Amino acid sequence: MGMVTEYDTALDILKKSAFKVTKQRMDLLKYLATFEENYVSVIDVDHYMQDIYPNASHATTYRNIKEFTQLGLLEQRLDNGQLYVKFQCDFHSPHHGHFICQNCGRVIKIESPIDDHLESQLTDYVVLGYKLEIYGLCNLCRNDDQVTD
Repeated sequence: MGMVTEYDTALDILKKSAFKVTKQRMDLLKYLATFEENYVSVIDVDHYMQDIYPNASHATTYRNIKEFTQLGLLEQRLDNGQLYVKFQCDFHSPHHGHFICQNCGRVIKIESPIDDHLESQLTDYVVLGYKLEIYGLCNLCRNDDQVTD
């Protein structure tokens, strides 16, 4: 028996949800599972699905992405008005942050130290969610930069 992958975890969550597990949804999920360390534009995802399923509607792909996001299978962000998604990199602690490399786009998960601070500062409020994104150069791009100097 092999190791349970994040894809298996996501598929299990999908199977237990109210949404039907169709071949199209499974193919979409499998494709998105390759984007655990990078965001991909929803437009690119749609193009990919159109290549496999030429008769699939754009609305179906967008709806599936929305449903996957609601189930916690995907993380999303807006950049210049365009929606990007990536596969959930941690199903066990959804409150985590990301370091995003401005050069290569690599996404590195960081544990979020914010939870305790939020609760102590916002005692009269209900926090429904938050995003922690830190930008810079990853170790690979930083080292490349130093080599070319």
